[in-house]
Amino acid sequence: MNLKKRTLSRLGHTEYRPLQEEAIDALCSGRDVLLAAPTGGGKSLVYQAAGLIRNGVAVIVSPLLSLMSQQVDELNKKGIRAQFLNSTLNPGEQDDLVWALRHKHIDLLYLSPEKLVQPSVIGFLHSFDIALFAIDEAHCISQWGNFFRPEYSQLGQLKAFFPDVPIIALTGTVDKETMTTIQESLQLHDCLVMKNSFDRANINIQIAQKRKAKQQILYFLHHEVPGETGIIYCRSRKKTEEIANWLSHLGLPSLSYHAAMTEEDKQRNHKTFAEQYGTIMVATTAYGMGIDIAHVRFVVHLDLPNSPESYFQEVGRAGRDGKPAKSLLLYGLQDMLQAQQLAALQPLAAEKEIQHLGNLFQILEGRGCRRQNLLSHFDENIPACLHCDRCLSTKSEQNMTTTSQKFLSLIYHTKGLQPFALLIQILLGKRTKAVSAIRAELLPLFGKGKELNEVQWKSVVRHLIAYEYIKIGISSIFTVQITEKSRSVLQGKTQIIIPSEHYYPALQEDQLALDKVKWHKILAWKYEYGKINLSDTQLRLICLHKPNSIASLSRLTGLSKENVADFSESLMKIIHESNPKEVSTSCL
Repeated sequence: MNLKKRTLSRLGHTEYRPLQEEAIDALCSGRDVLLAAPTGGGKSLVYQAAGLIRNGVAVIVSPLLSLMSQQVDELNKKGIRAQFLNSTLNPGEQDDLVWALRHKHIDLLYLSPEKLVQPSVIGFLHSFDIALFAIDEAHCISQWGNFFRPEYSQLGQLKAFFPDVPIIALTGTVDKETMTTIQESLQLHDCLVMKNSFDRANINIQIAQKRKAKQQILYFLHHEVPGETGIIYCRSRKKTEEIANWLSHLGLPSLSYHAAMTEEDKQRNHKTFAEQYGTIMVATTAYGMGIDIAHVRFVVHLDLPNSPESYFQEVGRAGRDGKPAKSLLLYGLQDMLQAQQLAALQPLAAEKEIQHLGNLFQILEGRGCRRQNLLSHFDENIPACLHCDRCLSTKSEQNMTTTSQKFLSLIYHTKGLQPFALLIQILLGKRTKAVSAIRAELLPLFGKGKELNEVQWKSVVRHLIAYEYIKIGISSIFTVQITEKSRSVLQGKTQIIIPSEHYYPALQEDQLALDKVKWHKILAWKYEYGKINLSDTQLRLICLHKPNSIASLSRLTGLSKENVADFSESLMKIIHESNPKEVSTSCL
C-alpha cells in the first residue's frame, strides 16, 4: 500500500472522490490549488491528506472556533495529531502547544484568520517546517470583505513570508468573479483551478410564497421532516432567538446561534446540535461555514439570503451524507423590498449587493426547474430534477403581459411617485383615503385590475422587480418607477410569463398543542409495549395524522396490516380518545 492510500485509510476513507487525488498530487508537488466543490464534497480530505504526506505541519485557516474544535476532536479520534490555536486556550495550554510543535508532535494546526495574520504568529511559524497553508471558506475574501472578516483579505501576505509553501484555497461557491478574486487576493500563481459539479441531487428544493410563516414552518416540521435535525435561517439575531424560543415552547428542541452570543454559548449550542438528533438550530448566516454534520435533514430560509452563492451554500448544509434532504425558502414581496433597502444602505458595496440580490430574485422567480435555475447561475447545465416544487407542479404558467402593461402604465401616469401598495389599490378599485388623496378614482386604470386579487398582484410586482422592468425607491414607502427595459413590454414586444405560485400550507398552533398531549401518551404507550418497533418519526406522523383504521395505520408506518393489527386498537384508542369520530379496526 502506497503512502497516499495509507493516509486515506488513516483518515477513515477507502477511496478518493473525483478531483481529490489530483489536488493532493498538485499540493505534494508544491503547486498552489484553488478547489471549488459543494458543501459535503470532500474538500477537507484534500488538505488533511496532503498535510500528512508532506513534511512539516499543515496550517489550516478556519473561520469558526466551534468548527475548529469539532474537526480537531474528530481527527484526534482517528489518531491524527491535530490541534488548534485560538483565544480559547489558556497560557498553560498555549505553552503545551508550542512544546508539541517544537518536538514535531503536531501534523495539522488549525487557526482563525485573525490569529494567523498577527505578526507574532507569522514570526512564530517561521520557526517550523510548514507543509502547506489551507484557506477554508476562501470566498469570505470576496463575499464579505471588509464588512465581515477583513483578516481574510490580509492572507495574501502568506506568499510574501512563505514563498515556497503551497497554498490551497477551498470554497463552496464557484462564480467566476469570486474565483478570480480569491486567486488575486491570495497571490496564487501557476494555480491549479479545480471545479467539481455543484449538483446536489439528494436535496429537494421548495420555494414558496410567505403567507403565515410560522404556521407554514410548523406544517413543514410536522408533515415533511418530523423529528429530524435541521437549520432555520433568519436575518436578525432577535428573530433567531424569538423563533427558537417559540419552537421550544411548542415542544420542538431548538437552539439559537448568532454573532452576538458569547463564544462559550456558541460552542455549547453547536455541540448540542451536532450530537443530539432531532435538534433544530435557528441561526443567522454566522452559523454554517464548513460545518460537517452529516445528519442535517433540512434547511429552511425564513428570510432571503444575500445572494445565490449564500443560498446554495446554506441549502447545501443538508444531506451531507448523500441521503434525501429537504429545503424550503419562504419569501414575499416585502422580503424583496426590505432586502434591497438593506443592500442600498451599505455605503461601499451597495451596487454589488444589489446585483447579487437581483441574481437571486431571477432564480426565485425564474420559470422551470428550481435546480436548473440555481445551477445555471454557476454555469452548470443539468436536466430537470423532477422533484422540486416546480417539476412536481401540475399547474400551468400564466401569460401576464396585459396585466403587467396595466401596472407599468399606471406607474407612468402617476409619474413614478406612488408606492406599489397604492398602485395595487387603484387597480383593484379600492376607494381608500390614500386613493382619494391623489384623486386616483379619475384615472382610466382605476378598477381595471380586478382579474387578480392583492396577493396575485404582488406576485406580478415581484416578477417585474426581479427582471428589472421596474425599480423600487429606497424610501420607507417603496415608490415604484419604470425602467428603460419596460418599454418593450408596453409595446408588446416582450411577453411576461409567470410560473404559478407554490402556496405552502400552514399548521395552526392549536393543532400542535393537541399533538403534544397525545405525544406524551404515545411515548408512554411505546414504553409499555417495548417490543413495538416504531421510530419516533413514525410515531410523530401517527400523532399528527390520527389514522382511524388498520389500513391507514399501515400506509402511514410502511408496515404490513398483519404487523400493525396486534397493536392498532390500543394505539388508536389513545389517538382518538378525545375525538368523537368512530375508530375502525377494519382492514378495508
